[in-house]
Amino acid sequence: MLSSYAFPMLDRLLDDVMTGASGTASTVRSFTPAVDVRANEDEIVFTADVPGLKQDDLEITLDDGVLTIKGQRRYEGNDKDKVWLGRAYGAFTKSFTLPDTVDPEKLTADLADGVLTVRIAQLPKAKPRKISISPRTPQLTTEEKK
Repeated sequence: MLSSYAFPMLDRLLDDVMTGASGTASTVRSFTPAVDVRANEDEIVFTADVPGLKQDDLEITLDDGVLTIKGQRRYEGNDKDKVWLGRAYGAFTKSFTLPDTVDPEKLTADLADGVLTVRIAQLPKAKPRKISISPRTPQLTTEEKK
């Protein structure tokens, strides 16, 4: 059987857990998704873990050779509850400078099961080719033309 002192003691314990060494509530950690980048001759693929984010929470831009992924994971709780947040929340921005070998017109993005995948096609490499040499015809001078 719990004594009448148990609940205030549990409440103090929760307060201790919820406060840092400074005696104030712990701050929310900033959310930054992990991103893998894979490249081959055909494409560059960016894969970002964005669990809980919806399409409307994300923005992808390509400007002057820089791919930028922006987003925000919002905390949906209320400030009245005592909560210990183990997950990170907040806005993030990740930018990647792309090589000149990509085709900016061939960029796709999809979001499925908390994973954002951005694909950018690589331009085909110039294939070696043989250049034929044509004979040059001599130019006539003005005196020879008369």
